[in-house]
Amino acid sequence: MKHIYIVGIGGAGTSALARLYVARGYHVSGSDDGDGFYSQSLRAEGIEVFESFLPEHVPKHLSFAVYSTAFRIKENAELMVLSARGVPLYTYAEALGAMTREFYTIAVCGTHGKTTTTALCAHALSGAGNDPSALVGSRVTGWHGGARIGHGQTFVIEADEYQNKLAHYQPQSVLLTNIDFDHPDFFADFDAYKEVFSAFVKRIPRHGYLVACHDDADVMVVARQAVCNVITYGEHPEADACIISRKEDGYGQRITLRYRDTEHTITTHLLGRHNAQNVVGAWVMSVLISKDIAGSTKGIADFKGVMRRLERKGVYRGAVMIDDYAHHPEEIRATLTTLRDNYPRRRIVVAFHPHTFSRTVALLRDFAQTLALADVVLVLDIYASAREVQGDVCSEDLVDAINALGSNKAQHVPTIDVLARWATAHLTQDDVFVTLGAGDVWTVHNKIMS
Repeated sequence: MKHIYIVGIGGAGTSALARLYVARGYHVSGSDDGDGFYSQSLRAEGIEVFESFLPEHVPKHLSFAVYSTAFRIKENAELMVLSARGVPLYTYAEALGAMTREFYTIAVCGTHGKTTTTALCAHALSGAGNDPSALVGSRVTGWHGGARIGHGQTFVIEADEYQNKLAHYQPQSVLLTNIDFDHPDFFADFDAYKEVFSAFVKRIPRHGYLVACHDDADVMVVARQAVCNVITYGEHPEADACIISRKEDGYGQRITLRYRDTEHTITTHLLGRHNAQNVVGAWVMSVLISKDIAGSTKGIADFKGVMRRLERKGVYRGAVMIDDYAHHPEEIRATLTTLRDNYPRRRIVVAFHPHTFSRTVALLRDFAQTLALADVVLVLDIYASAREVQGDVCSEDLVDAINALGSNKAQHVPTIDVLARWATAHLTQDDVFVTLGAGDVWTVHNKIMS
């Protein structure tokens, strides 16, 4: 049996990749020093995971090794050993890219909505009898982590643009959700950021599909670079799949759309305008691939959601407790708008965990304006990354920027423990308490409700 070792196996993508390797007959082990969000479930499935990086953890006989780019070869003890032994080393994107060449691969990309839309697309295809494999950057309800192990020839992946990982993937079809400037630690400006999407869609083969959101002007500019079949979706009246109406009831929504001169109705457990767009984009891709409208519709209706995406955590003293991964201003805007629509009479209390110094300083004004949509804003210390441990901005700068807009609704709450104490002292039955951010802010719910 071939043995693969993964350095940084506890990440959202790497943990899902590990499960796919196991399903294909490989023996997999790995290491991570993170928060253990995914590592525990990997162990439950028989995958050995070490909680530190030590040379003695590295197996003697390996086919190859995969590593997260959060770790550097010249600094990580295990990567140094692997490199010295001459073991073939592949980044996560390179390893996933190799797998995309073995299937009919559908890549879901864009600044926002990738995770949910990828899972939706896999569910729709499953409902249509396609039985795809899929890799998603979060835990999906009803799956074991972020991987779906199918027996069909279709592979649906969440395709991340950071560090231009898109260059490694070889999809036959692509779903492009939206384009907003992000990752300023890697991309010099918006033009450089947008170019990686342009280069990506140019490589879709002529017989493939680009399903693109017509509501996003930059997506439409990029879509014109494609040589394949382009199908658009959204609320724009000229979209090929045009959303005519949608109705929410607090537990989901009913979407009516026009596609190829015929009206269709899709029901989903997901709330919000942004999720209506995600649903329709996934539905269109599934219909194009499977040719099964009824099955694709059923697959969407059966989808229960993704962890950390408007995830309801429970109720505390009458306050509705919600967690969301939103860490970009437009994602925050979508989340808070959805909550305001569904809880119009409640106070919206946000605990925001800024993610990376570079993103915080580059988008400071946008963060302030979107967070100001809440009634109370609690800002934690910036959650740094392995690549960026300090910067020229702090959380107090964001608090000041929010309060400068005309109210004193924001305050600095440095740690999760302090945040938990604030919540237990101030939350009431009139509140919706939502944690936002790509870091570990979600853990505060366990502290509050334990």
